[in-house]
Amino acid sequence: MGKDAAAIRGEFQARLGQFARELSHELYPDGLPEGVSFADLEDIACAVGDEISREVIETQIRRHAEVSAEHPPGLCPACGEPLQSGWLQDRRLTTTRGPVTWTEKAAYCPRCRRAFSPPEPSPGARWHEP
Repeated sequence: MGKDAAAIRGEFQARLGQFARELSHELYPDGLPEGVSFADLEDIACAVGDEISREVIETQIRRHAEVSAEHPPGLCPACGEPLQSGWLQDRRLTTTRGPVTWTEKAAYCPRCRRAFSPPEPSPGARWHEP
């Protein structure tokens, strides 16, 4: 099982803090410009955090899709016949931190004549119809 958020935060706290300080210096090397309010600074910091979060999600989903594409599709969940590897399809999901995109391999059941998308990342997941 993977690491939970608290474990990751603890493990990477120093590294993330250093990254945040470096990024802050790049954004405002001479300090806050005149007229930038605390609310403005908070909005910028949240946007940076959201982009980092979105990028982590997208990177992991793309990686999962690449690994899934290396395995044969398995059996049709409806009739039990072997699925045939299909085409690549672009996917897009809007998360609470912004949109993420990836490409995944679809499958096709010649008996049912239905297309299936790869499963959601979870143990024992089966293929499902798009």
